[in-house]
Amino acid sequence: MREVIFLRRFSGARAHARGASSVVLAFIFAACHTPEGVPTPATLAFRLDAPFCSSRLPAEFFIDGRSVGVDTFRIHLPPEHTESARFSVTPGAHLIGARVTIGASTVVWPDAGDTVVTFRADTIYTRVLPFYCS
Repeated sequence: MREVIFLRRFSGARAHARGASSVVLAFIFAACHTPEGVPTPATLAFRLDAPFCSSRLPAEFFIDGRSVGVDTFRIHLPPEHTESARFSVTPGAHLIGARVTIGASTVVWPDAGDTVVTFRADTIYTRVLPFYCS
C-alpha cells in the first residue's frame, strides 16, 4: 500500500524517472551480484611448446575425460598460433589432457602423472604441452 501512496505523491515525469532508475539499479545489482555458494569458475588454456617443429598440429582437449574443444596449432608458421581457446572449469580437482594427431601417429598427454590439477576460483591455468618433432 505504501508504494501506491508513494507513486501518487510523485506523479508525472518525476515518478516515471524514479521508477526507471529503480529498475536500472535492480538490473545492475543482479548483474554484479554473485549468489552465495556459487563459485566463480577458473580458466584453463593449453599451449603447445614445440621448439623444433614447423607445422600445423591438430589438437583435441579434454577435461575429466570429456572432449571440450579442438584447435589447430601453427608452430613457426605465420600466423603463429600456439595457445588454445580458454575453457571454464569449476573449482576443484580435474583431470586434464590433450591429444595431437599427425598422420598415423598420435601423441597423448597426460604424462608424468601431472595432469590432475586443483583449480581455484578466478584463476587462469595454462597447461604447457611439450612436443618434439622427429
